[in-house]
Amino acid sequence: MTVSKQISRRSFSLGLAAGAAVTLAAPHVARAAAGLDPLIGNMLLLGFLGSDGSASWAQRLARQISLGQAGGAVFLGHNFKSRGGVAALTQMFQSAGNGSLPLIMLDQEGGAVQRLGKKLGYTSIPRAREVAQTMSTKQARSLYAGMAGDVRGAGFNFNLAPVVDMEVDPTNPVVGKWGRAWGKDPKTVTAYATAFIEAHRAKGLACSLKHFPGHGSSRGDSHDGFVDITDTWSRAELKPFEQLVGAGEADAVMTAHLYHRDFAGNTDEPVTLSHTAIEGVLRGELGFRGTVITDDLDMGAIRSRYSLDEAVVRAIAAGNDLVMLSNSAKPDDNLPSRMIETVKAAVTDGRIKRARIEEAHQRIAALKGRISV
Repeated sequence: MTVSKQISRRSFSLGLAAGAAVTLAAPHVARAAAGLDPLIGNMLLLGFLGSDGSASWAQRLARQISLGQAGGAVFLGHNFKSRGGVAALTQMFQSAGNGSLPLIMLDQEGGAVQRLGKKLGYTSIPRAREVAQTMSTKQARSLYAGMAGDVRGAGFNFNLAPVVDMEVDPTNPVVGKWGRAWGKDPKTVTAYATAFIEAHRAKGLACSLKHFPGHGSSRGDSHDGFVDITDTWSRAELKPFEQLVGAGEADAVMTAHLYHRDFAGNTDEPVTLSHTAIEGVLRGELGFRGTVITDDLDMGAIRSRYSLDEAVVRAIAAGNDLVMLSNSAKPDDNLPSRMIETVKAAVTDGRIKRARIEEAHQRIAALKGRISV
C-alpha cells in the first residue's frame, strides 16, 4: 500500500485570494454562513465539569445541546464519581436532544481504560492483551457483550473504542505499556476488534476504531506533546483499519495526533490535521466512507503547537466530521458558541468549504442511524 501524496493542498496565497473574493460578496456569504450554525454545532463534542445532574457546567452543556450548539457530550474520568450521578447526567443529555440524538460517549476498552469499572459496581474487564491470550474470539464477544450492556444501561450510545493499534513495541507508553492492544499481528487485532464491535452493535451502540494510523510504535505520548512516528511506524499498522473498513465493521475512525512525514506532505501537520492522511489515505486508499472523529484537541500534541480555534478549523478542513473538545486545558463554558463563530468565519474566508460542513452533517446522520434509541 502506498501512502497517497497526490492530494492537492490549498496554498496560503489561494487562501488570501479566496478571502478577497468573499469580501466582495460579504452580505450573501454572511446569510449563507448563518444557516451553518446547527450543522457546525452538530460536529462539536464537548467535555464538561461535574459528576451529577446538579453540576451547573453539565446543565449548561445540556442547554447547548438543546439549542443545537453542541452535538454531544464526552465523559472523562473526573465525571465518574457515582453510578447514580452518571445515570443522571446521561439522562439529562439524552433529554436535551429535543427529538434529535445527542452522541453521549465514553472510553470503555477494558483494563486501564475502563470508565464504568469496579469502583462504580460494574464488572471489571481484562485488558486487551490478556483477553487475546486467554480467550477465543467467541468468548471475547461474550465478555464484550456484557460490557456493552453496561455501557448501554448507563445511558451511553457511543464507545470511543476499540483500540486497533498493534503492539509493535511492548514498551510503548500509550498502548504497549498498558496492554491495550490485542496483539502484534493484524489478523489477531482484527478478529478481536470484530468481536468487540459486533457485541456493541447488538446492543445498538456505535464504536470508533482508534488511533489512526496506528499508535503502537510511537516512542512518545501525544497527550503530552509532539510525537513523530516517521522512523518507527510501518504500513502493517494500517492493516487492522483496512480490514475492518473493508468488512463494514467501522462505524467511525478516530485520528491520532501523530506526525509522519509521508502523511504530512511538506508540512509539520499531525495526522489529525492532515488532509493527505484523512482524505488521501483513510478515505482514498482504505475506502472509508463513514464518520471521522478527532482525538481530543486539548491534548498536548495539539495544544502545544496550535490555538484551539486554529486546531478546530484545521481539523475540519482536513476531513474530520466530529471534533472532540474535552474543554479541560482552559475550561470555557461558552466554548460551543465560540467555535461555531470561528468555523463560520473560516467558511466565509475560504479556509473551509461549505460542502465540507454539509458532508460531515450527512455522515454524522448516518452514524446516528446505526444507533438504536
